[in-house]
Amino acid sequence: MKESYKRSMSKGIIWRVTSFITLAIISYIYTGDFVEVTLITVFATIVFLIVYFIHERIWQKIERPRNKFSRSVAKMFTYITVTGVIIMSTITYLVTGNVQITTNITLTYVILKHIMYVINELIWDKVKWEGEVACQN
Repeated sequence: MKESYKRSMSKGIIWRVTSFITLAIISYIYTGDFVEVTLITVFATIVFLIVYFIHERIWQKIERPRNKFSRSVAKMFTYITVTGVIIMSTITYLVTGNVQITTNITLTYVILKHIMYVINELIWDKVKWEGEVACQN
């Protein structure tokens, strides 16, 4: 299935809401500072929303294998592992200025997001959306 822009945007928004809540909790656990939590979660949400949409559109150009799980794992690696580590560590360090806190938040967030991402992909694979067209293989 080729996803519509509307579906990609909807996936991105829902993903970001769950990510925002997850990141806020993780950030508060490690910083205990509401200002830092707010700055980290707001900046990360804005950047990740844009990156997620672009990531989804790029993956639309890649042929879907029959094994949806392996595709989800590959997407998880490119999005969570690569961009997640770079974006989270940069934003967290800029806000906190503390390498230990940056490492703790980034690693906890990335580990949880790996699990959440695969579940998210598997759920969205089951959701039918108006305006989608089947890929011709």
